[in-house]
Amino acid sequence: MVGFEILVKIEPEKRAEFLQAFEMFKQIDRQNDSRIDLELFEEVQGPNTFLWMEHWDNGESLSSYYSNNKFISMMGAIEVLGQLIHKRSFKISKENEHA
Repeated sequence: MVGFEILVKIEPEKRAEFLQAFEMFKQIDRQNDSRIDLELFEEVQGPNTFLWMEHWDNGESLSSYYSNNKFISMMGAIEVLGQLIHKRSFKISKENEHA
């Protein structure tokens, strides 16, 4: 299993617009059979700082997803609405899945 996390800081006045864009992105992209999980978290001590996490079956599907126009558009929206703090991909080994 593989995944990624994207940490973003959204301008306070653009918060509602970001959340709406993310919800629309989530609804449009539901048909991805290889995606296991998609979640958005907000930092308790850092309002308007969001962690977007996804888990995927395999690296090939995730690589393809990165070049998908919907994903590219969402990343563009983040640039307009705030600031990308980091974007990381990771691999989850079988032994870590049950820990």
